[in-house]
Amino acid sequence: MTHEEYEAIAALDAIGAASADEQNALRAHLESCDQCRKAQREFEEAATLLARSLEPVPPPADVRHRVMAAAGVGETTLREHYRFAVRPWWLATAATLFLALWGWRELGIRVAREKIVSQDAEIRRLSEENARLNDRTRKLSSGISSLTSSDTRTISLAGQRISPEASAKVFLETSQRRAVVFFYNLPANPGDKSYQLWIIRADQPKPQSAGVFDVPRGGNATISIENLPVATEIKALAVTLEPRGGVAQPTNTNFYLMGKS
Repeated sequence: MTHEEYEAIAALDAIGAASADEQNALRAHLESCDQCRKAQREFEEAATLLARSLEPVPPPADVRHRVMAAAGVGETTLREHYRFAVRPWWLATAATLFLALWGWRELGIRVAREKIVSQDAEIRRLSEENARLNDRTRKLSSGISSLTSSDTRTISLAGQRISPEASAKVFLETSQRRAVVFFYNLPANPGDKSYQLWIIRADQPKPQSAGVFDVPRGGNATISIENLPVATEIKALAVTLEPRGGVAQPTNTNFYLMGKS
């Protein structure tokens, strides 16, 4: 038999509805199965709780004699009648208790599984958050290195006609070909748009994307750039507002910021 079959017998045994053969088989199995022993204890505890939740209603003291007198039967006949008449009631009660116990058991298993799934989801969320924090830490360390390096160059970007109050500072670490860019007073980008930083190269006719970024309501933002062209190839830098996620080439010439290297 499977574990589920033994657990079903344990539920019947907890309410006194298991046969002698089922009881013997269960006892033999429990000697070597921790899982089913635990299930049996849980069923017994649940059966006890169910029994305690019922309010007993004692019959009047003389009801037995009045029933016997009205039926005109003796003690032996009454016992036989009681044994056969009550059996359907007992079977219905036992079936109800069994279903209650089994449902209680299944509910406990389902709750435990849901808890495990919830814990796994939380672990994944924390792992992803930890990865993001590690990435931010790496970028911050790179940014600090760019700001403090002895060969760092500074490029200023000025606001253009569409955003005259905006500005930006580019700290370019030439030996490592990386930079940190601080943007100030840019208008917050709409949800379906992204700002995109472009490198206008001296050796190529088309601009090269240096990154996509969002600007919150405060107007300030920061991005880190890796694998830049060598300094002599950077002619200028510019910022445009593009479709969400960025594009391969600028879709317009409405520069928000621009500055020469």
